[in-house]
Amino acid sequence: MIYSKNDFQNLDDNAHSIAVSRYLTKILRGETKKLLPHECEFICSFLNHLYLDKDVTKPAHDVYQFDFLGEALFKRLVLVYLDNLDFLKPVSIGHRDLTVEEILRDRLKFNELLANWDIKLRTVSSNIYLHEVRIEYHRKLKILSDQFKQLYFGRRLYERRILEQKVAAFYKYFITKSFFKNNKQNWVQVDEMGKSFVINPYSYVHIISRHYMPKFNSMELGKSFNNELSCIDPFNLPNTLRDLIVDYFNHAPAKFVLDKEYMIFSQDADYYMVWWKQKQLNELNQQIGYEIRTLYKIDQQRDHTKINHSLFYEANNRIKYFY
Repeated sequence: MIYSKNDFQNLDDNAHSIAVSRYLTKILRGETKKLLPHECEFICSFLNHLYLDKDVTKPAHDVYQFDFLGEALFKRLVLVYLDNLDFLKPVSIGHRDLTVEEILRDRLKFNELLANWDIKLRTVSSNIYLHEVRIEYHRKLKILSDQFKQLYFGRRLYERRILEQKVAAFYKYFITKSFFKNNKQNWVQVDEMGKSFVINPYSYVHIISRHYMPKFNSMELGKSFNNELSCIDPFNLPNTLRDLIVDYFNHAPAKFVLDKEYMIFSQDADYYMVWWKQKQLNELNQQIGYEIRTLYKIDQQRDHTKINHSLFYEANNRIKYFY
């Protein structure tokens, strides 16, 4: 890794030019095997904007021709065409509309990358990010299949929803992989109250698959979706969730005892729960720890009864902790 995600967010114009030059050198030397997902995204962002001399009609490099950029390119295409999976609507990329020829080229590349992704979804893998995403993907396919058999929708809509689940699964896979590769290890650890809490790929995939992205996850009855939280960034979820847990325990009452498998906090009028499970964890060399299982907005009475309204701490950013 040459630059971290945080590095990219703080590049001025001169530093950006240097970064472009360094990655271009990597490409020309064929030194691309160790590039991380966020680095490949950065390359995708500039590669088609480098031109041969003064000919601004012909990029010096074609991002579509580099296999190592496949996942980053697929993520970009997913975001551009998420609401246009038939590739029939006009597409704007900010300063201009794509031509019919460009949309056709995108469609062909999208279908190629989708076919490769479909194979991965059908294949058992030791890849931890893919493993967790496959579990959620096939669970959702089962729900869709059951709903189709019960005539909730017809064949055409059923097939469209399967396609949507495939692209959503890839998006979850990519952002999870991108986070943990940048993190340099497959978990974020919190040590508080003499206990170790672990936020791992299971935690990340489970939370975003069940309590974010309502467009793709709303087929499940009884699931609540998290509003925008000042304390949680879904694209940096493990780190911001770690900070939330640390802050919760830092403001706990003097005689507070950890005797529950959850914590409760609120933002404005909405209450949220973070659940964890005590178990042996690979991340802790089979020692006992607490794996973060989920984070969701409370909308069931059984959870509301767990809120102790008489013991709380009012933190910043409209957040209140309950003990």
